[in-house]
Amino acid sequence: MNIFKIITTAICLCSSYTAFANQTPNNPVKSFSNANIVDVNKGVILENNFLVLNGDTIEYVGRELPKQYSQLDTIDAQGQYVLPGLIDTHAHISLGEVTFKKTRGKLAINANSSDALSEWNARELLRWGVTFIRNPGGSSEHNLRYKRDTASGNITGPGAIIAGEIINQGAFEGLTIDINKNMSLQAAIEQQKAAGIDIIKLYAGLTEQQIQNAITIGHKLDMQVIGHLEEVSWTDAANWQIDGIVHAMPVSSKLLSKEAKEKYQKTSRPGPFAHFEWYENADLNSKPMLELYQALRENKVHIDPTLIAFKNSFYGDSQQVIAHPNLEYVHPELLNNWQSFFTFNIGWNEQDFSRAKKVWPKVLSFVNRLHKEGVPLTIGTDLGNPWVIPGFSVHQEMQIFADAGIPNSDILKMATINAAKQLNISDQHGSIEQGKVANVIFLKSNPLENIANTKTITQVFLAGNLIDAKLSQPEYVLTSKEQAND
Repeated sequence: MNIFKIITTAICLCSSYTAFANQTPNNPVKSFSNANIVDVNKGVILENNFLVLNGDTIEYVGRELPKQYSQLDTIDAQGQYVLPGLIDTHAHISLGEVTFKKTRGKLAINANSSDALSEWNARELLRWGVTFIRNPGGSSEHNLRYKRDTASGNITGPGAIIAGEIINQGAFEGLTIDINKNMSLQAAIEQQKAAGIDIIKLYAGLTEQQIQNAITIGHKLDMQVIGHLEEVSWTDAANWQIDGIVHAMPVSSKLLSKEAKEKYQKTSRPGPFAHFEWYENADLNSKPMLELYQALRENKVHIDPTLIAFKNSFYGDSQQVIAHPNLEYVHPELLNNWQSFFTFNIGWNEQDFSRAKKVWPKVLSFVNRLHKEGVPLTIGTDLGNPWVIPGFSVHQEMQIFADAGIPNSDILKMATINAAKQLNISDQHGSIEQGKVANVIFLKSNPLENIANTKTITQVFLAGNLIDAKLSQPEYVLTSKEQAND
């Protein structure tokens, strides 16, 4: 179905859920009865369970309430569905406007970052149940400060695993390190490690040898290495033991058949035109693609497709994208930048948009094929980039996965426990189990029946704390099309 639909929201929660919210205690121990727990590991609902949160920890989940909790004022969850906090594996939380900046008489592209953007996005992410993120690149200064301030409680926001400046050849001030101009590959990675950066992000301007070297250096420093790759083949990167690849755009000519490769190399245009021109030439069942699936699966390379970012681009001439009602929740600096200058489809004409829309089903087929081939996938949005709405676009991304034919139970795993495993935090996050961090979402409706039900949020707990009333999510009313997916 078309996910870019006009949605409606109600101003207040219905009375029964307001009563539920009002009786939530402020004390460290919270006991809930009649809770339907979404077991994301098994893809089932654990009906009529008790849930006990003690401070920032899930202390008990089960059908019978142990005696030690009998003196607590137990809150009736009224049959709501309790889901672990969602994880956005592609959230540039501090990234602001992209502009051209004149430096020493030369124009260069520049990305702004700010703490104000981080705090704005953190609020909106929580509003939609996102309690942890992977920030895959940007200003080390701002990304580190966000991670530190959320960990210390100075600001309220999702926890984070972070990358610093993306390692590349070529200048993009505020977003990348130009390793040829500024420092060596070794020095760049070691500097980020010393600063407290968690993961290394590689970009498409690097050579094959540089990517191989960066993976080796990163792993020796016990850092995950992920990549945004273009002409360098995903198959090669997987065999070099890269940990993850972002964006469902494997646009290397090496992944095309001989005839298609020759055509693509003769006719393709630089930049984002490749996002649809590659798919026009690709055969998802060709020998190079079969080898790709095998390499990704055998090397356990996680793919973060960020489909919403590319659907926004492919349908970027549509009012359903550029006038989406929830764009009011995007920081004004970003929204103005997208409306006035920066998009992923700069220079596209009417024919380009038509060609892109024509291959969109093939993009979905590719992601479905990755899933069927056993390649691990996660849910990421590319927050900070054009038309991505903080928090809400996580739910858009999940809906696109459903449109691609992936089962709801698998999508929920991708957005929770699978993401936690990729980020090496599954001992504390990703599922509702005793001893894990108390990041939980209460939903009115069953997300296993309809993935759109992840939007029916009534409450969000971050580390056991009910998020402030000013962050609370107003009732989301499913459209008729969303209801039809039941």
